[in-house]
Amino acid sequence: MVRVLIVDDNRDGADALGLLVEELGNQVHVTYGGRQALEVASAFRPDLMLVDLVMPEVDGFNLVSRLRQDPLFAKSKIVAVTGQKGEEHTSLALTAGCNQVIFKPAGLSEIKAILAGVVPTPSADLLPSLIGIARANKGIEERLPIEKARRIRSERKSKSLTQSESEAAICDGITRFQEEYFGWRSEKLQAFFIKDILLIRIAGVLTLAERQLGRSLHPNSGRDLIKQSRKQLTEMARPMLESIVHEATGVKVKSLHHDLSTVSGEEVILFTLMEAPHFE
Repeated sequence: MVRVLIVDDNRDGADALGLLVEELGNQVHVTYGGRQALEVASAFRPDLMLVDLVMPEVDGFNLVSRLRQDPLFAKSKIVAVTGQKGEEHTSLALTAGCNQVIFKPAGLSEIKAILAGVVPTPSADLLPSLIGIARANKGIEERLPIEKARRIRSERKSKSLTQSESEAAICDGITRFQEEYFGWRSEKLQAFFIKDILLIRIAGVLTLAERQLGRSLHPNSGRDLIKQSRKQLTEMARPMLESIVHEATGVKVKSLHHDLSTVSGEEVILFTLMEAPHFE
């Protein structure tokens, strides 16, 4: 399975490409702008990035150039997917650091060929994320009721939790939130920090109704409807989710990004914080 980050300000085009790549058995994250992609890439650590070139604020050329300056993405494959067919754009894209340039609309054979050339190999760069996942994946005993977290904080001179305690408190808070908000809970929930980014990964969260809906409609329509409805619910619940994070870290949330894989059932909530938390 290849981790693929898709970046395009054209939401319909980005979602359509994301569904295609996801259907081919890969883990996909879709973002709708270069600025957001910079935040997401650090947490998602993609093996492959499919990047549009013409975007507002941070365009594809600038995005790729900035990514290549980060050692984390020195070996990542970056492919420009653009509607600009002039030689000048192709040359600029390659100079910025793209490995390849393909043109919209990208064909199935092109996408398959690109994916076939990517070998997902964990490296030392992924170690911080893997350590965080392993720690958070020990099981439900890692959850820390927020009432206990408050008591621990009140007894400490620093008035702060350790990173492990913060992650455990967030997992417990979101699990309780699931029960109250959705009427079910996931036992496979992970939380970990990378500087000022908090990544929540929830496994197997598609409800039976959502799975039936996905099968009853045209595959693309079903997936789109499920993802849109879940994103709307998450946006409505944003104040509650931000409150959970703030309670556990003492830091306010700057932005929230949500994604849901309708193939694997994994849900991802990415919080960008106002600053990196200070742990005990």
